[in-house]
Amino acid sequence: MTPLKIMKTASLVSFIALAIAVTLYHLSNYGIFKTLAVAVGTSFYHFFVRLVVGIYIDKVKQNRADITRSWYRIRPWETAIYRRIGVKNWKDKMPTSFPEYYDLRKHTPLELAQVTCQSEIIHEVNVLISAGALLGAIPFGMFPAFFLSSLAAGCFDMIFVVMQRYNRSRLMPLVERQRRAAGKTGSGTAQGNKTGGTR
Repeated sequence: MTPLKIMKTASLVSFIALAIAVTLYHLSNYGIFKTLAVAVGTSFYHFFVRLVVGIYIDKVKQNRADITRSWYRIRPWETAIYRRIGVKNWKDKMPTSFPEYYDLRKHTPLELAQVTCQSEIIHEVNVLISAGALLGAIPFGMFPAFFLSSLAAGCFDMIFVVMQRYNRSRLMPLVERQRRAAGKTGSGTAQGNKTGGTR
């Protein structure tokens, strides 16, 4: 099962569980059902909102991010951190919703770099969304539960942010190499046309 299907299934299951818990609480007024409703409601929030964010950004950007923007640039100090935490050793073990997006046989290095930018943005937005779950502590209390769930969800998304920036750090040299090769080819063609035109 792909991560996308997992998200859809988890959203549906948690929503059904939320409806059941809320109904049982109103029928019995037992505090255990209120606690259960808060727990599954928080889970539903994290799964469903992430699903909506991913679909929305995918539709809007369509893997055509501007990789020259400052936000997407990989800083020199980042690569040292990525080596230190061994991103290369564990990144391929992480789930991917659309493996075909990362296939070099089907896409150019530039296209893959754009995919990493889009994926990074999705997970960064998800980190902010995780913090938004803390607002649930205002009406329901139980701040530690909301805090821990938000922290865990945000940290999980940050793993993918790091992974996508690492991938882009490996792709950018290929992108630049192709650009230089294209530039040389264009210059050679222009020079040949110029020479041919003087005959």
